[in-house]
Amino acid sequence: MGKSNVVPYKLRPNKSVDREMFISLLNRLGAVLRVENYKYIGLGGPFLEDFRLIHARTGIKGMVSVEMDENTYKRQSFNRPVDSIECVHSSLEDFLADNSFDEPIILWLDYTGAAMNQMDTFAEQVVEQEVFSILRITLNANPSSLGEPSADRLSGEKLLEWRLNAFMDKIGKRSYTEGLTSKDVMTAKYGRSVLKVLYLRVNDVLLGCNDRKIVWALTTHYSDGQPMVTATLITVPPENDELERIIRDWEFHSEPLSPLVLDLPSLSTKERLTMEINGNPKEDMGYKLPPSSLKQEPFENFKRFYRVYPHYARIDL
Repeated sequence: MGKSNVVPYKLRPNKSVDREMFISLLNRLGAVLRVENYKYIGLGGPFLEDFRLIHARTGIKGMVSVEMDENTYKRQSFNRPVDSIECVHSSLEDFLADNSFDEPIILWLDYTGAAMNQMDTFAEQVVEQEVFSILRITLNANPSSLGEPSADRLSGEKLLEWRLNAFMDKIGKRSYTEGLTSKDVMTAKYGRSVLKVLYLRVNDVLLGCNDRKIVWALTTHYSDGQPMVTATLITVPPENDELERIIRDWEFHSEPLSPLVLDLPSLSTKERLTMEINGNPKEDMGYKLPPSSLKQEPFENFKRFYRVYPHYARIDL
């Protein structure tokens, strides 16, 4: 779950881009699903920043932030940006077990830890929540979260082999990890491995469930120092094709087996403006931008996501 000492959004441009695309998705679905009437449930952290933005940009009023850490719970209760946010001191798993909802909800399981049972929690909610629910999960995609060998100091290929075996052991079901090699637990690829397992786990849970199908809407792989992945889906009745068309026509539509890789560079204001207005900024700037752990070309990545790249400014209150 979210920790109280998380890095501020202004130092996490890729996380910010991911969040902007999620809000864009909610607004796209708003005319059909009336999302302003949904209840939004998530892990708000000490500042409830996601809650503030989602309320401001979608009009959702019924919001519940669940927090297990007592001090963070007290802090977020103090920091509530609007009084319609209910802060609950509980683990998210206990909260979901103790509450049932008669209407579709928006649920964001925003995790930072490495426990594999988070995928099970998400998959279970796909069949437990009402049809037309919007479900989203954030998972740690750092291969170092798999741990380190207890006895030997390993590096290179031997460390990758150890991590691959650790990943397969944690997942348990071998069919989920079939075909993976040691390269699939390298930093640039491990997020895709996690998303593949999530995709297969959700499909397994849906077997024999005849009252719904799922539409994957937004899947991302990003890193602001800590590699993460997100996946968002909507449950719909089997005969409903309208929402699927709306989502597939969206410019950011993406599924777990082909996630959007958000690997945007940190830029000065002058660099950002140059890259926005110039058809060939690399030539005009005359230098390379630093590479990142996800191995994307920074100029091309910025070109694709520049509309949702964050703009920061100092404001004195």
